[in-house]
Amino acid sequence: MTTTTPHPNPLPLSKQPPVFLFVEGGLLVLFGLAALAFPVFASISAAVLLGWILIAGGLAGLFGAFTAKPHMHFGWSMVSSIVAIVSGLVAAFYPLAGVTALAILIAAWLVLDGFSSMMIARDLHRSGRRGWVWPVVSAIVDWLLAIGIFVFAPLGGPLVVGTIVGIDLVFGGAALLMVGVSARRG
Repeated sequence: MTTTTPHPNPLPLSKQPPVFLFVEGGLLVLFGLAALAFPVFASISAAVLLGWILIAGGLAGLFGAFTAKPHMHFGWSMVSSIVAIVSGLVAAFYPLAGVTALAILIAAWLVLDGFSSMMIARDLHRSGRRGWVWPVVSAIVDWLLAIGIFVFAPLGGPLVVGTIVGIDLVFGGAALLMVGVSARRG
């Protein structure tokens, strides 16, 4: 039988999750749906669109990291946000670098974002907070989508990348929304 020990310095559980958790989750879902709606554009259009989606999602993540107090997973939120912003800047301002380079960049972002989500889940679980399973699901989806990019991007280029990033944003946003709902339920 395995027992979990409580986090050595647990932060007080708030009765209400930060409203921005819902805003960030909703925005990510909307950005993901937007990415899924536009996968037919040419590779340059897809690269620019995805770049701006990643920049906006990363900026929303940074804002959330700085405004949600107390914030147990500040460092991991920063890693995820900064990786999204850097990936977005490269995709938005260097779209001619090629769909293959974009695919590798997006796959790297998915791997790192999955790792960040897993660390957030670990922090939530260690502190006894509910909803920790949703970031785990988001991390697994990130990693499966990264594998999908490596397997299918040479065949479909921007269609595959746009669809995979859209799916990732929808799952990541849904995970944030579910963590917020779980925190609200207590």
